[in-house]
Amino acid sequence: MAHDGSSGIRGDLARLFSERGLHEGKPSLRRALQRVATRPGPMAIAIYRVSHRLWIRRMETPAEILWRLNYFLTGADIHPGARIGGGLRLTHTTGLVIGRGVVIGENCTLLHGVTLGGSARGWFDGVFEDGFPTIGDETEIMAGAFVLGPITVGRHCFIGANVVLARDLADGEAYTPGREGSALRKRVEALEQEVEGLRKQIAERSTGRRSKPSPGR
Repeated sequence: MAHDGSSGIRGDLARLFSERGLHEGKPSLRRALQRVATRPGPMAIAIYRVSHRLWIRRMETPAEILWRLNYFLTGADIHPGARIGGGLRLTHTTGLVIGRGVVIGENCTLLHGVTLGGSARGWFDGVFEDGFPTIGDETEIMAGAFVLGPITVGRHCFIGANVVLARDLADGEAYTPGREGSALRKRVEALEQEVEGLRKQIAERSTGRRSKPSPGR
């Protein structure tokens, strides 16, 4: 799961300098520095790492200034209190929101428009439990997905584009609108067949009672 401080930076560097660090493969040092300086994804990660280290050292004001600077430069709204493991990859950053209490594992990938945060369920007089999601290692979350509240997503999961995840995911599980809709349709079809079978049984029993001769005839 997520690590703090220098371990996160080491994980970012390890993924960046891996054989699949860039589309063209493993980058040179010059190419890697260029990506951090010019691309919003690597830049957002680098600024978050610095702001997070300040945050855990209780230097909240400079941490929050960097938080706002990150948003201005990259469009990524990553709270310095979030705990994010090494190897994070942000392909695009516009509209990305990661809340204060979010925990993200190692080598995860997030696309633009992803929102990870609280659900605001706590507003209802404490009737519903609120909190922040926990995302397992090597999980991929596609563009526009929302993961809100105290939800636990396992390792190696896949969350499709534009979904609102409202339940936990087990390790290796994929959650996409098409797959969820297909599963729901199959369940409805199975229930309809079951109901139809019960109707036939009731009809056959009713017919059998009517056709049975009365005693004494």
